This record gives sequence, structure tokens and C-alpha cells, in this order.
Amino acid sequence: MSAVDVLQTSEESTLSYDLLLKKSSNQCSELAPETNLSPRAKDFDEDASTVEPETPCSASVTGSVASFSLTVANTTILRNVSHAGKQADERMESLIRQTRELSELVFDEDCLTGVTKKSGYKLTLLVTTDLVQLCGFLVTKIVNGALSIAKIAVPVEFRGLGFGKLLMEDTIKNAKKCNDIYEVALSSLSTAVTFYQRLGFKALTAVKVKTDFEVVEGQVYMVKKLRGRPKGK
Repeated sequence: MSAVDVLQTSEESTLSYDLLLKKSSNQCSELAPETNLSPRAKDFDEDASTVEPETPCSASVTGSVASFSLTVANTTILRNVSHAGKQADERMESLIRQTRELSELVFDEDCLTGVTKKSGYKLTLLVTTDLVQLCGFLVTKIVNGALSIAKIAVPVEFRGLGFGKLLMEDTIKNAKKCNDIYEVALSSLSTAVTFYQRLGFKALTAVKVKTDFEVVEGQVYMVKKLRGRPKGK
């Protein structure tokens, strides 16, 4: 498995995968057990879609012995996750399996089949700090200077806990660090427009989107500008 960038959200520090794995193993033993695309709207991916947020709910993760209340503080973000080839750890294999199942449930397809080095799509996972439970995933791709969010989903039982917002904010934060990314774009269900507006996205209604596919009825293209584009970009 290729290197995975790991962000420990509760500590705001970066750890290597191996170090996090060792740390989570110790924790387990202690517990005993989802545009102003400008004129470039036509370039965004045909499968761009998001999952509408649901009303707040409570959630808990139950293991064979221990259970705990699941909150943002109990989660970790894994960036640039490679799902191809043999996984080095059973927990990573389980997280990839959970991601595929969630994708099939929400989008009726395994979106990970398109996440390859050649395609340019990248996978980000939000998981519990013990690397056992998937709390959400996000698939992105940089297209002509814009970070396109192709897929974002959170398990039904975990919606309303701020996990979708956490994934989005982390993605935007990292996009701002890249001088060659000028905006973040996505296609939202109409019921989720307000959610994205709160994150600084604006809906595009006057842009003609030229594609080779039929635009899904009800989707709204939205964009969050990060910086101005140089002339010719």
C-alpha cells in the first residue's frame, strides 16, 4: 500500500500511518476489547454528486467488548488512500470494504473503481481513531486548476454529527495551500445547497454546462473561490 497522509483531527498533528497504527493498537488494548466554475464548468466530472445532510442524531460505535460515543474528536482523516493491490493491514482492508459498501448504497456503484493514479482521482477517508469504523469518504480530482469533489458520503447512522462538514473543511483547507488550485467545485442535490452555502459555496445558475452526458435533474453546480485566476488560466 502506498503512503497515506494521516491527520489526527483531535490533536491537529500529522502522524505516519505506521505510528498511528501502533498508537491505535495501544488504545484498543486499553479499551479491552460529500461553481463559479467560471467558463470551465464544462470540464467538471460527470459523476460529481453529493449526499444531502440529514438532521442531527446521536451515534455510538460498539465493539465486541467496548463502546464509546462517536464524535469529531474520535476521528482521524486519512488522505490519498490507496485501495489497489493487497492491503498491509486487516483494518485498512475493512475500511476499504466499508467504503465500497457505502458507495454502492448511496450511489449504486463502487466509485473506488475510478480511483487510480492514471485517473487522477484521490480518496480521503474519515475513520475512528482506532481505524475500525468508516465515518465518511470523499473522492476528489484536480481539473484545470479547480478541485472537483466528485463524491462525498457519510453513513446514515452518522449523519448530523458534523462529519461531512469536517471532510469538506479539511479538503478546502488543504486546497488553499496549493497555489495552483483556484476554486473548489461540486454538484449538489438541491436539498443540500444550504449546507454548502454555509461553507462559502455559491450556486451557479447562469452557466451552460457542456457535457457528453445527461445532467441529473435537481443537481446544482456550486463553487467556492479560493483565489483569483491569473490571466490565461
